[in-house]
Amino acid sequence: MINYMEEAKKVLGTAVEIRRHLHMFPEPSKQEFKTADYIAKHLQSLGLEIALDYAGELPSVVGLLRGNSDGPTVALRADIDALRFNEQNDTEYKSKVSGVMHACGHDAHTAMLLCAAEILSKHKAELAGNIKFLFEPAEEDVGGLQFMIKNGVLENPHVSAAFGLHVENAYQNGHICICHGEMEAASDRLIIKIKGKSVHGASPHKGIDAIIIAAHFLLAIQTMMAREKDTFQHAVITFGQIQGGTARNIVCDEVLINGICRTLNTETREMLNRRIDEILKGITTTFGGGYEFERQRSHPALYSNPNLTDFVAGCAKEILGPAAVEEMEHAWLGCESFAYLSQAVPSSFFWLGTGNKEKDITAALHTNKFDIDESSMANGIAMHCALVCKYLQQHSSK
Repeated sequence: MINYMEEAKKVLGTAVEIRRHLHMFPEPSKQEFKTADYIAKHLQSLGLEIALDYAGELPSVVGLLRGNSDGPTVALRADIDALRFNEQNDTEYKSKVSGVMHACGHDAHTAMLLCAAEILSKHKAELAGNIKFLFEPAEEDVGGLQFMIKNGVLENPHVSAAFGLHVENAYQNGHICICHGEMEAASDRLIIKIKGKSVHGASPHKGIDAIIIAAHFLLAIQTMMAREKDTFQHAVITFGQIQGGTARNIVCDEVLINGICRTLNTETREMLNRRIDEILKGITTTFGGGYEFERQRSHPALYSNPNLTDFVAGCAKEILGPAAVEEMEHAWLGCESFAYLSQAVPSSFFWLGTGNKEKDITAALHTNKFDIDESSMANGIAMHCALVCKYLQQHSSK
């Protein structure tokens, strides 16, 4: 029987080394070619079967570890891209790439999954089934996982279940946080152009003021959210950018509005986007203007299968201790591309505590001061190994 934590602690030094290498040489979404090559070479050294083409032109890596006896196939996923930040930490492993930083912990995700693969490959004879290690590109952008799934990454052999984790400093090292059911939001990017007619500000009656139309639209959207959206459905529409006008004495003929729509279920998502279009049409018609509305769909909502989440909690209590498991009070309206997996196969996702107040490791994700307590990676590695091994044991035909 594998002692998951003992094995994880043995490879923690390797995980730190991998994580720091990736942290020093980060690559942004769609450009992770050196990162993917680094991952592929590591997996090949472990004797895994490697595939590099599931995400098309994006640099993905998939490793397949076949067990020595028949059984189901489980997938573990890590994302590999970095963000466009100038790192402000003063560490020996600070990013050496100007304007790019692993501010979302994907370096740690990759390091933990590679080390889990190292442990599991040594115990191949004990595996009652197969494990697919999915390394996803462009998670912070288009979400490479959607292309990997479309191109068959969950087949040959067929994946029965998937697990994923994300580092989070809001939870302390030694803890995880789970959520049953709706966990993270779908995101739509809203790009709106309101069209009017430009005239001299001294004769506004001869023009069509796009700024006035935009103001009515923004107020109408908030009214719609307060009076039409089901109060029991979490959703938010935020317009964070508005641009228009060329001079103080000229009636504006065009306003550009950029925003997001975050929702937790398909019905609310489609209703809100339909109402945005209807409100735009009504208000611009009323004032004699026009509009263009572009909806850019991002990742779907992430649903964490309740039964598998109970399974995750059980593994964590066994490995980390009975008090290690926290439960989210409610879903979070952040966005996570693991949702593509949760739509395709039964899946569970959890937060891995990487914070340490005593070491002043508290910076939030997506900030230029983000870092983790690296010793927490042993917990993530152990969880990866325990989840797949125990799942295979429970669901194997033998």
